[in-house]
Amino acid sequence: MNEVKLFNICIDNITTEQLLEELGRRGGIVFTPNVDHLMRLQKDKEFYDIYNKSDYRVCDSQIVYYASRLLNQPITEKISGSDLFPAFYNYYRDCEEITIFLLGAAEGVAARAKVKINEKVGREMVVDCYSPPFGFEKDELECQRIVDRINHSKASVLAIGVGAPKQEKWIMKHKDKLNHAKIFLAIGATIDFEAGEKPRSPQWISEAGLEWLHRLVSEPLRLWKRYLIEDMPFFLLLMQQKLNLYHSPFSSLGDMAIPNWQMPLLGQILQDAGLLDELQVQRVLAIQDQRHNLRFGEIVTDLGWLRQETVDFFAEQLPQIGGSQQRQPLGYYLKQAMLLDDQQINLILLEQQQKYLRFGELAVQKRWLKQQTVDSILSYLTQSQTEMLL
Repeated sequence: MNEVKLFNICIDNITTEQLLEELGRRGGIVFTPNVDHLMRLQKDKEFYDIYNKSDYRVCDSQIVYYASRLLNQPITEKISGSDLFPAFYNYYRDCEEITIFLLGAAEGVAARAKVKINEKVGREMVVDCYSPPFGFEKDELECQRIVDRINHSKASVLAIGVGAPKQEKWIMKHKDKLNHAKIFLAIGATIDFEAGEKPRSPQWISEAGLEWLHRLVSEPLRLWKRYLIEDMPFFLLLMQQKLNLYHSPFSSLGDMAIPNWQMPLLGQILQDAGLLDELQVQRVLAIQDQRHNLRFGEIVTDLGWLRQETVDFFAEQLPQIGGSQQRQPLGYYLKQAMLLDDQQINLILLEQQQKYLRFGELAVQKRWLKQQTVDSILSYLTQSQTEMLL
């Protein structure tokens, strides 16, 4: 999946349809970075760490969309939470396996949203909802009651709208306690919009990048400080990145490129394979500076960025392929690395008979792998084949 680097996070360059398809196939956690999120990510270390553990980060803001173009890294599509959520439930309206729990909004608002959504899709898709009291996230008993209620509903999707960074932190803290939820959507004020509690800005205002102004006029007492004070440094940081002067506040190495001679071999391999980006490698090295007893691969798996099997493959098996006299098909190595499963491999093999494309080409075409990953493994296989001929 292509990514756009903005300040100290990477935003997935993906369309709504691609995201919806991926969520149905693999599940995952979706965060929707906007200007406010990006500014919080410069100050809140916990929020920053949580953001980097999410599965999908999609552009929620027309301003961020325009910023990506200024940086010559154009984002394909703005996917705000308030657009994504209705697109999601309409996309899966006929899929009985997809059921939703709504968490958020004021008392009674989520219940109204539940009724309206179910009327739209023609079935009991939203199976339950709850509007938590103020400060619920600090009450362990209340949080456990919410977890129990979500589990009792057997919902496969949790859509939570309690504001950032509260909603993102709650997901990460409690997701492993939820027995049935596989998809987590942090959707902000979307529950209010679905219930008709608050009006969305007209589409032309949103497309002009002025949705923030519409919300400010609608709720001036609550939002004036956020939009007029806290978010203004965004434009300064944008100019800094444009001039290659931006430095991440949470990396002792800043946001500068790491010379190859300073980077661990495994870090270089994983970055070359497109499995880690430069920012993630910097983060791992910063942790190693403080905890010298931890290996590079251990930190990567502890952060949840890669599976242990994937790290082991690139650390131990892949470097040995070049000296091996027995070459296996590409699918074999991708399965060993836990990058593809049997179902995906079999599907590619079936399509190969019809499309006459290479295995790796089909895997990339389906967006199951990056081209970098395929090229990285193939380079070792090519090396193995060349040495056999010499």
